[in-house]
Amino acid sequence: MQKVLLVDDNPNVLYSFKRTLHSVSNQWIILTAESAADALEIISHESVDIIISDLRMPIMDGVTLLGIVANQSPSTLRIAITGDADPVLCQQATLVAHQFIAKPIEPQELTRIINQAVGVSSLVMKADVKKAILKIANLPSQPSLYNQLLAELNKPDVDLDYLASVISQDISMTAKILQLVNSAYFGLAREVKEVSQAVFYLGVETIRDLSLSVHLFSQFDQALIARSGLGNLWDHSLRVASCSRAIAASSISDKKIISGAFTAGLLHDIGKLILGTTAPDFYSSKKYLQVEDKFQNLMQEKLEFGSTHADIGAYLLGSWGLPQEIINAVLTHHSFESQKRVEFTTSMAVWFANAYVCDFSNETNTNGFQPSDDMLKNQALAPRLVSWNKACDQILTK
Repeated sequence: MQKVLLVDDNPNVLYSFKRTLHSVSNQWIILTAESAADALEIISHESVDIIISDLRMPIMDGVTLLGIVANQSPSTLRIAITGDADPVLCQQATLVAHQFIAKPIEPQELTRIINQAVGVSSLVMKADVKKAILKIANLPSQPSLYNQLLAELNKPDVDLDYLASVISQDISMTAKILQLVNSAYFGLAREVKEVSQAVFYLGVETIRDLSLSVHLFSQFDQALIARSGLGNLWDHSLRVASCSRAIAASSISDKKIISGAFTAGLLHDIGKLILGTTAPDFYSSKKYLQVEDKFQNLMQEKLEFGSTHADIGAYLLGSWGLPQEIINAVLTHHSFESQKRVEFTTSMAVWFANAYVCDFSNETNTNGFQPSDDMLKNQALAPRLVSWNKACDQILTK
């Protein structure tokens, strides 16, 4: 059973949360602590899966506590909870917390957040891999895009559309912005799946403060990325994102879903960025490069890390509280067998876009994307195959 540790200096709040969680699930062991010191004492002898801590506490605040937990128990998912809108405190917490909760919180929302965190935890089985992922506060960003972002933020009149367009081209920036805007701290009534909406909701000042004072977006070590063999990751991800959006636009008219398909496509290989950052020698190793079949490459990942890059990417995004639709698309972007539904889904669009781009980019494959007999029997894919081929071809042959 998963152990959830609730930390708040107000015993009434602890009692209310504990009663709420017990009333909706008997799958969790609920532990409580009325101070940071009590929480650290529990963690010293208990294996805690999730800690939910108030930020404002006497003697030791929640930011300090979560920072210590990050070092002492890196496999513990860390969630910050706050009752006010102190931007400085929340900016500090972005470096130590995976998600934010705002007081007061509805019982159903608290349950959903924990359920999602528990649900993705099974994707990564190796403890050392899980620790490495949950240690990640910032993923590397492309220097050129990061510099464009800072240049625009330093202008007296910031162009929000241009700001969104810059962020939308970068895997790391997109993931972090969506992590923040979808946290319960911002109290939005619906999930945000596209960067332009996120920029609008967060505002220039919040993005400026986060990017400059908290170093939200870290510039990557170009030598490290080159060594990891992932130099073409951004180009591939942008192609898949553009094709995913084109596929969605050819299938439906909902602009939010179309924009969300772009985001999901951009993030589909974020697991590779995680592995390239934490295990930079893997993708450039001979045992990986000598394997031409992508499914054998997935097996190599499974053997090395106990999980594929799809599992690992979905785990991180789930830990950060991103929308389930994006998590599903990242998780299944290599899994045609997971695409069972008859109607259009973002997952199907990203799976098709990735397969098409991979075959288009493979110089030894002169035939391009060739669907199997099972794919041609799929009721969601078969009637759309011609239009999706055309949509991707128009993007890739520009």
